[in-house]
Amino acid sequence: MVIVLFLLIPLLPLAALLIFRRLFRARHEKARLFHLLLGNTLLLLLLLSLIPLLGEIYYGFFYDQTDSLAYTKTSRHWFARHWVNNPSGIRDDINYALALKPGKRRLTFVGDSFTVGQGIKNVNDRFPNIIRSAHPDWDVQILGQLGFDTGGELEYLNNCLQQGYQLDQVILVYCLNDISDTMPQWTNAVANLYAKLDRSPWLLRESYFFNTLALRWMTKQDPLFRNYFDFLTEAYQGSSWQSQKGRLLQFRNLVQSHGGHLSVVTFPFPNAVGPQYKFYEVHRQLDNFWQNFQVAHLDLLPVYNHLTSKQLTVNSNDAHPNEYANRLAAAAIDKFITDELANTTRLPDIRQLP
Repeated sequence: MVIVLFLLIPLLPLAALLIFRRLFRARHEKARLFHLLLGNTLLLLLLLSLIPLLGEIYYGFFYDQTDSLAYTKTSRHWFARHWVNNPSGIRDDINYALALKPGKRRLTFVGDSFTVGQGIKNVNDRFPNIIRSAHPDWDVQILGQLGFDTGGELEYLNNCLQQGYQLDQVILVYCLNDISDTMPQWTNAVANLYAKLDRSPWLLRESYFFNTLALRWMTKQDPLFRNYFDFLTEAYQGSSWQSQKGRLLQFRNLVQSHGGHLSVVTFPFPNAVGPQYKFYEVHRQLDNFWQNFQVAHLDLLPVYNHLTSKQLTVNSNDAHPNEYANRLAAAAIDKFITDELANTTRLPDIRQLP
């Protein structure tokens, strides 16, 4: 219906232009300034009326990218094309077993969109799958979903454990915005943005072109989205950080109480790395926190900090790590985990102890 509508719109200025041309020729008059202005105006209107049609064709049929919030029609189209879940409801191309496999070390990556690979078309180009391919003797699994914060990861892991999921080596893939669910201002801002899009006029909801432009416009107008990095930095200096530390410790205790060994990998924001990166102190805070609780921690900031946002992100409107960033992460995490496995043995599940 949108395509049909956009096909009809150019017919109006086209018809007016043809009528004007016929009338002008019938009078055999010499062109005056008024005639030139009117003719050029009609021609300009015709050209402008083609923009929605061309935009709809491009974003509906050729554009194949996500945005950071994954809420536009183009993003949903991308997920329909490239996203397939396994029987466990997790994006992957293998089935998972609850029980540990004899003779295999299990690596369980717990994380959010960085871990499940938002914006990565081929699932084998994300870092957990790259590590799996390099180590067929490891049982590499992912417990993650889009949009998870620490609270969601903690709840999800606990639910898996209640279903009998067994742990060995657990890697918490930490993103700096995992603290976001402790900040009601941010969660309310995202909910309001989604609600505003859902209540928007029919054309903004159904047109790929106008839906994409609407979300980009709304995020640029909202002060919380415009100043998100400043807002997030403040969260690590106040009560949200105190709450987050308690949840991270709770995550560690949950892993250890079920026979697992926890390691942590921290991703920087790929779209913000460089000399002006705002989160150096946050990275130090996290590293000190994990050291205090004897949890091995790999910070990926040194891996990325000499590169540019364009080199690391899936596109200019989605700040998730691209295939190249995933390859870099896989190499660093592979070495980190290999060293960890050399220093740890599979721990027995305390539920099986006498």
